[in-house]
Amino acid sequence: MRQLGSYLALLFFLAVVNVYFSDVLFQQGVAWQLSDVRPENGSFRQLSLSDTLLSELTAAQRYTELPPGELMTILTSGAGRSAQPPGQGRTEGFVKWKLLMLRYNQQGYDRLSALYGAILNDIECFPVASDGIVYENSWMFERNYGGKRGHEGTDLMPPQNLRGYYPVVSMTDGIVEKVGWLPLGGYRIGIRSPSGGYFYYAHLDSYSRNFHVGETVTAGTLLGRMGDSGYGPEGTRGKFDVHLHLGIYIRTEAKAELSVNPYWVLRYAANV
Repeated sequence: MRQLGSYLALLFFLAVVNVYFSDVLFQQGVAWQLSDVRPENGSFRQLSLSDTLLSELTAAQRYTELPPGELMTILTSGAGRSAQPPGQGRTEGFVKWKLLMLRYNQQGYDRLSALYGAILNDIECFPVASDGIVYENSWMFERNYGGKRGHEGTDLMPPQNLRGYYPVVSMTDGIVEKVGWLPLGGYRIGIRSPSGGYFYYAHLDSYSRNFHVGETVTAGTLLGRMGDSGYGPEGTRGKFDVHLHLGIYIRTEAKAELSVNPYWVLRYAANV
């Protein structure tokens, strides 16, 4: 009996050791995969999220103080969708995953959190302060003005084709980097948010005031009114229906300005 007890104890010990090392290998694998993400790849730029993932992100923000960029890094990691974060509580779980990723791959974690953070951390409101706005996931749909190209943004369409009526506001705090006319974007304004994202609002009918490069704006600041300006010399209107073109750009190691798909960011902003 004594020999049988020793044998069972050894089996139990080996089982515990196996579970422990299996967990460690799994955690290391999750952390190492962060370095495999290449923002220049189409899969990252598309930001092909989901309503389920956005719901998890929104819920997580209610019980943890981690910023959206870090939460998204954890949620989209190898364990993010297949398992609850480790720990007794949801808050402790996210914090534990963060600590594990920092232990095994701090560079990868910091890099990916910064990329997601530039896109999500500073979002405070939806860009059109009006009901009835519709938009679709038109990322990389074909456009032909100025040569064949992919659509690097999302078009927000109003319920009525009225220029100069629907108010466009800044989704984030930030600094004005560009303002004025572009043949492609008409009257546009570009704002750099604190986390590094560049938010581009185009085809305005007019500005709410004289904005200057370098000035600070806050989230919710009225930028102008939705219009149909662009596709020609300054003042050109009427080449397409009234809408707001929203573009979002981030800085990466390889690109000074890399466009990402705003569609799911807008879905997120609608519930902030």
